[in-house]
Amino acid sequence: MSRVLFSPIGGTDPIRYLYDGSMLHICRHYKPDKVILYLSSEMVEKHRDDNRYVRTLNMLGNSIGHTFDIKVIENEELIDVQKYDVYYDIFRQEIKNISDILSSEDELIVNMASGTPAMKSALLILATLSEYKFIPIQVNSPQKKMNSEIEDRNNYDVELNWELDQDNLPYSENRCEEVKCMNLIKLLKIDLIKKFIRKYDYSAALELGKELKNDISVDAYNMLEIADNRLKLNYKEISKITSNNKYDIYPVKESGNMKLFEYACVLEIKLKKEEYSDFIRGITPLIVDIFEQILKNKMNINVDSLCDISKGVKMWNIDKLKKNDIFDILNNAYRKKGGIKAGPVYSHALAHIIRTKSDDDILKNKVDDIIDVEQNIRNLAAHQIISVTDKWFVDKSGKSSEEIMNIIRYLLVKAGVGAKKEDWNTYNVMNDKIVRYLE
Repeated sequence: MSRVLFSPIGGTDPIRYLYDGSMLHICRHYKPDKVILYLSSEMVEKHRDDNRYVRTLNMLGNSIGHTFDIKVIENEELIDVQKYDVYYDIFRQEIKNISDILSSEDELIVNMASGTPAMKSALLILATLSEYKFIPIQVNSPQKKMNSEIEDRNNYDVELNWELDQDNLPYSENRCEEVKCMNLIKLLKIDLIKKFIRKYDYSAALELGKELKNDISVDAYNMLEIADNRLKLNYKEISKITSNNKYDIYPVKESGNMKLFEYACVLEIKLKKEEYSDFIRGITPLIVDIFEQILKNKMNINVDSLCDISKGVKMWNIDKLKKNDIFDILNNAYRKKGGIKAGPVYSHALAHIIRTKSDDDILKNKVDDIIDVEQNIRNLAAHQIISVTDKWFVDKSGKSSEEIMNIIRYLLVKAGVGAKKEDWNTYNVMNDKIVRYLE
């Protein structure tokens, strides 16, 4: 690991009033491998007159057995040293240049105590914004108050000041203090993460979380990954993170029911985000699975036993259908099309079976409602480039998107998915947990 010090030079450097100036004091106690001194026009004159900064650093190095690699940046054109905005741009670029060549193991420290008020203010803003990672160091006055004595800084005797420096004495006080700056960029990014979370934009929240991984808790980062994978229905990745059962996010835990409920929650999130096209296009696989589970739980009809799997697609097997009355139900339903054919299992075929086998009129009406939505407005949205809004749902089907979602909730109950009313708030509960971990 290498340690680099960036230090503006001010009127108290290198030694004043028989004590180290800030630059020298930091070098004494932090022993940086490389020291970068930044000199304005006035300090350039003093440096060229007697080389006081480099000479004193070399004497310190000989005293403590450490070699300083010293680089002097001379900005003799910088005369107006009180303009903060000038120094902000200059110091930002200098710190960027240093940061670009440092490895992740290296350490940059910055002297916040030397130079003019404008220099110090510029560095304080840089430390607060934390665009580049560095440790800001303040050096307290040895007198514990403002220095008020008058000392001739033009006729400076480098060797005499070194010999009289009280900080050379054994057990002298370490007056360095690491400044605890409010990390404004970090706070802003965390606030943005919270906003993304509340908008269910977990992908954007996780991207920001990756930038702050070392600044937020492990729990916060894990929950961001969980939320992103949950919306993608990536249960495998979530199980890796939740292997110790620390993060309980699923209100419905039985595997088959959880799959249906979680998919329905994703559709509900699409409604909340007003992604109506994605919502309506996404209902078909859910309806098929719900209908199959209703048939299995309510009517003891196992659709899997009537089908074959071809390239991952469930296909009707006519021979298996003919072994019970399901063939007659479907053949009669499709008689205008020549009867039931061996092909994929669609929701409308399952709906015909439910209508025939069930004596629950409310269930049958809900099944008809969702089939009407799927076959009419779903197909319109899936096969045409159109603007899908909540008003569009009402115009095309007489039902709002929320009413369609309520039908899905009802059918899930009939399918035996034990989701309580409060369970539908599961994503907001998860969001609250993430926000708590971030705070």
